[in-house]
Amino acid sequence: MTLQLYGVVRAGHPRVPRTVCWEDLAMVVGEAPADPDPAAHLAVVSALVEGGPVLPVRFGTVAEDEDAVRTEVLAPAADTYRTDLDRLDGLAEVHVCLRFTGPGSPWRAARSDVLLAEVADRAHDSVALPAGESADERWAFLVGLGDLLIVRDAVAGLGRSGGVQADWLGPLPAYSFLDRRTCFRWSW
Repeated sequence: MTLQLYGVVRAGHPRVPRTVCWEDLAMVVGEAPADPDPAAHLAVVSALVEGGPVLPVRFGTVAEDEDAVRTEVLAPAADTYRTDLDRLDGLAEVHVCLRFTGPGSPWRAARSDVLLAEVADRAHDSVALPAGESADERWAFLVGLGDLLIVRDAVAGLGRSGGVQADWLGPLPAYSFLDRRTCFRWSW
């Protein structure tokens, strides 16, 4: 039976519906849907974050069966997965989107640093993301799970500063903080 792959977690993760285990690692799996839905995929991997670190698998990735998950996915990259799970333990990614309501000007970047200072102070790492249509600036922050409400409140307070609208999305798996150089067929 073809399996949809969602993400790598530690065996015994408390929030997983179904896994395939190999040693101390587990791949969260489900039946491969006839009509894959990226929002449903994101919902599954995001729901895992509060129960422990998750290394998300690229949307639409499938494996032939449980043996393929063990021998082709988990076993060959086990050391990398363990290292990343340890590094991300207790952390989640959050996205902060800023839309400036005033006309464009060079002070925006400097203003962003000031606006996002409270969030940045709580973050273990951060990275700028492509802006896109919904925001002038987008940032990903890697924050402790215990700081999620503080970050949410800090972002909510940004809208009261005038001239900017701010939104956040999280907690998310640490997509932006995984080494893209180690990506292969089965990874993010």
